[in-house]
Amino acid sequence: MNLQLTDIVIFILVAALVYAWWRNSSIRELALINAKKHCEALNLQLLDGSVAGSQWRPTWHQGEIKIKRSYTFEFSSSGVARYPGKIRYIGNQQVDIWLSPHDF
Repeated sequence: MNLQLTDIVIFILVAALVYAWWRNSSIRELALINAKKHCEALNLQLLDGSVAGSQWRPTWHQGEIKIKRSYTFEFSSSGVARYPGKIRYIGNQQVDIWLSPHDF
């Protein structure tokens, strides 16, 4: 079996895409877990039980190129009104979590 250079390049591209998808999925799950924990700690309800990716871009962080990801979610303090929230990651580290002003 002779491998051509194009075969190797295609294999590497497919492997890179699979790895990127797998990595993004695992960080999204981590964002969901952390958003749930944060809402529970503040006695808030995470609505829809999900986070949605809102931004994904490469960035320079501490001398390395990493991916900066932002996820949005909605929560409620009373069960009636919906408020937006955002959680951000650089690489696999949570940078911050933001909750919009809401009623208690």
